[in-house]
Amino acid sequence: MIAIKATNISKYYRIYSSPTERLKEILLRRPFHKVFTALEDINLEVLRGEALGIIGENGAGKSTLLKILSRTLKPTSGTLEINGRTAALLELGAGFNPELSGEENIHLNAYLLGLTKDEIEERKADIIAFSELQDFIHQPVKTYSSGMYVRLAFSIATSVNPDILIIDEALAVGDQRFQKKCVDRMVGFRESGKTILFCSHSMYLVQTLCKRAIWLDKGRIRMSGSAEEVTRAYEDWSMEKGKQYEKETRELIQTQSLPPPCRILSITMTDLEGNPIKEISQPFQTVKLSMELKAQEDLPVHLGFAILRADELLCFCSITSFDGLQPIQLKKNEQKRVILELKDLNLADGSYKIMGGIADEHGLHVHHALCAPPFLVRYKTKEGIGVMTLPRKWSFE
Repeated sequence: MIAIKATNISKYYRIYSSPTERLKEILLRRPFHKVFTALEDINLEVLRGEALGIIGENGAGKSTLLKILSRTLKPTSGTLEINGRTAALLELGAGFNPELSGEENIHLNAYLLGLTKDEIEERKADIIAFSELQDFIHQPVKTYSSGMYVRLAFSIATSVNPDILIIDEALAVGDQRFQKKCVDRMVGFRESGKTILFCSHSMYLVQTLCKRAIWLDKGRIRMSGSAEEVTRAYEDWSMEKGKQYEKETRELIQTQSLPPPCRILSITMTDLEGNPIKEISQPFQTVKLSMELKAQEDLPVHLGFAILRADELLCFCSITSFDGLQPIQLKKNEQKRVILELKDLNLADGSYKIMGGIADEHGLHVHHALCAPPFLVRYKTKEGIGVMTLPRKWSFE
């Protein structure tokens, strides 16, 4: 049975350069606006019991689509069919009254989700217990941190026993332990036959939680298929886009009227023989990070490398000042190559990029930073969950 069916869904916004343009349009009955297309001709069917992942870069239309599917936003055109009670966790704090307490917001949100007063009273204790906000439940939610917002919102959304659960990237602000609780509950929902729509920048979570995924790009479905195929294609596309970004960054640096006193010319990752690495297929590989730099004047500097995941999570960082080294003295017009050897690199599957930086002699002011083209980590076997993989051995006694 179909849980969600969207047919030719489109969403357009009128963009006015100023309030005056809006008034002129009303009085003169002529258009004075530009049209921004958030979504265009979205056709989507989600079966009951299916977990669908939604991926795409920022601004691709993911949040707009989820708002329409959760019926908090009307499409400009198209038809939408929803079968079952829907609960959604969208942007942080959506649906909360900041002046009300956590307990009062439980009543308000649960009522809006279709529960009766008796049902709310019956489930309130479980909602509070799952959120772990017993000591703050009578405080106004305007005093809550972002993590506390998410705890309460997720607890409410999942405690009303919805047929369809819609989750945006809001879980990203929660702490690791509570994220694990949320993932466990979503897995339980999936196994009990609930329908899940899950939007995330974590390709691993999408692959693990969802069997099918769609890739949104500029308001359109660019690809639909198995979660693994779609996420792999998206990572490849992101990698090529990163290369283009690096090229444009280089061109921008070269045209700057006031260049930095020293700048990075290139960043590469190679194996021990000096062969460039674009993809790592074996765990625990030793690699070399190298940075070519040139100084415009005599000055002492500290140097650093960082590895970031595609979602900008910092996975590793090393700076000469942190490692107890004295500032490196550069001479005017001198070109220098710096190498950092990393033994047994143990990143988990995903897309990553290397950033190099040049800072002053105190390691505080950054003179210049540059990212290398992204690289992929793709092992033939599953090597674990998270940011890194570790050597391991199982035993049972």
